[in-house]
Amino acid sequence: MQGHYNVLFVCTGNSARSILAEAIVHHFGRDRFRGYSAGSQPKGFIYPQTLQVLKAVDLPIDELRSKSWAEIHDTGGSR
Repeated sequence: MQGHYNVLFVCTGNSARSILAEAIVHHFGRDRFRGYSAGSQPKGFIYPQTLQVLKAVDLPIDELRSKSWAEIHDTGGSR
């Protein structure tokens, strides 16, 4: 796909801000951008407040989860 970019947001816990960024870029980027997020020390859960915010603005949350950047690196960026 021409003009398609993957964007990775990296943080420590991967439980709030990077999750929000992933969801926003993935949704609003449509066919041009795909958002990903990961953490150096992932918490293993997403804060409930983060999910509430995403639900409040009608962004999908089904595919979101807290994950390590090693997982992203090991798969070459695919899920």
